[in-house]
Amino acid sequence: MEFIKNPAFNFIGKRKFAYIFSCIIIIWGMVILTMKGKSIFGVDFVGGDMLNIEFKESVTVSEIRDKIKGLNIGTYSVQALGTEGKDFIIKSGPGTSEKILEAMEIIYGAEGDAFSVKGKSSISPSMSVSLRKKALYAFFLGIIGILVYITLRFEFRFAVGATLAIFHDMLFVVAILALTKKQIDTSVIAALLTIAGYSVNDTVIIFDRIRENIRKTRSDDYFTLFNKSINETLSRTVLTVLTTLFVVFLLFFVGGETLHTFAFSLLVGFVIGTYSSVFIASSIIIDWHRWKPHKFKV
Repeated sequence: MEFIKNPAFNFIGKRKFAYIFSCIIIIWGMVILTMKGKSIFGVDFVGGDMLNIEFKESVTVSEIRDKIKGLNIGTYSVQALGTEGKDFIIKSGPGTSEKILEAMEIIYGAEGDAFSVKGKSSISPSMSVSLRKKALYAFFLGIIGILVYITLRFEFRFAVGATLAIFHDMLFVVAILALTKKQIDTSVIAALLTIAGYSVNDTVIIFDRIRENIRKTRSDDYFTLFNKSINETLSRTVLTVLTTLFVVFLLFFVGGETLHTFAFSLLVGFVIGTYSSVFIASSIIIDWHRWKPHKFKV
């Protein structure tokens, strides 16, 4: 299905504007992230207390969040277990669980009557460091796998372009989370890995068309060939992102507070993943070619 009739946009020609836009957002977000320090990271990454509370009557995640927010205890998260609205996991900073329990007693009634504590534990900083390392290992192993796959399927320059585009997407999403004051927790890591897969899929589709056009024309005018290939796959790219965003929008609006940050990360990531596939990945290869000319394999 051709969603956009005979597009002829000069995507590669606009790459400098894309570079500038991306650099501004990423640098701005990284500055905010550095200024906020550990306060932007969830309890899973910095350590803290964990409570498992079961209420006698049904309550909502947003209601508990609002009550805890008034305590000014810093980083916290509330997760519902099951669908009855009675069982919850509350994670908060070190030494804050007692303050939360006191607030719950004042609001809902005495422990044992209005609610019961099914579990109480601490997430040590050492566990958090281990979790951060595992998350980074998972991410970098995935990137290495993508780098090897694209090198074998195309060639090394295409692999570098796709990999740098993925790093661009990850940094962009984290920057937006910092700018919008969202908490970075384990759900964000899951979203980033999902975004990486989505982004590289879009990029590979464009790379396939580039290789086909190089085979057909045997031309060395890569600037024109890359632009032509992006335009030829544009309808497919737009339809794919619109279809995906429809589902993610539903998740964002009806998925509840627990999935809010995850869905928000996906929304930003899928849009930026499409943007980087069109403006960044191929542009990096073109600029590399201009710096050090190369005859692409067919």
